[in-house]
Amino acid sequence: MALALGCAAVYVTSGSEAKIARARQLGAAGGVLYTDADWPRALARMLPPSRPFLDAVIDGAGGDIVIRTIPLLKPGGVITIYGMTLSPVLDWPMQAVMKNIELRGTTAGSRAEFKDMLDFVAQHKLRPVVSRTVKGLECVEAIEGLFDELKAGKQFGKLVIEI
Repeated sequence: MALALGCAAVYVTSGSEAKIARARQLGAAGGVLYTDADWPRALARMLPPSRPFLDAVIDGAGGDIVIRTIPLLKPGGVITIYGMTLSPVLDWPMQAVMKNIELRGTTAGSRAEFKDMLDFVAQHKLRPVVSRTVKGLECVEAIEGLFDELKAGKQFGKLVIEI
């Protein structure tokens, strides 16, 4: 979606080399393992010399991962958080204030924004990446399997319950 919006390059973080490779197949310029203690430096090395910074970060994990992106952001860069699955606490450092980094929180948006997103997806012929689908709400074991897959980090893309 970011590439369809006109972003020059998209980089990803993941806990799996296989997921990074899959993201690259989908158009990501590169990716790093967030389990590697030195991942911010590895990501910085991937950035082109002509543009050695990030404009924006979109994150659903929160906590330390977000904070570690601040040195990679350009002055006035934006961090958008849509979840805090790793930590509900975010210690905002003075470095972010001095770089004029903007922190935004977001949810699913309004009905109008959702419609705009669906129109954008249709216009650009974007296809969501679905890892697995379970049909119906009756099979509790299958639904629990989705949560197990999510907890283990095995999915790539959305886990769907079709109702």
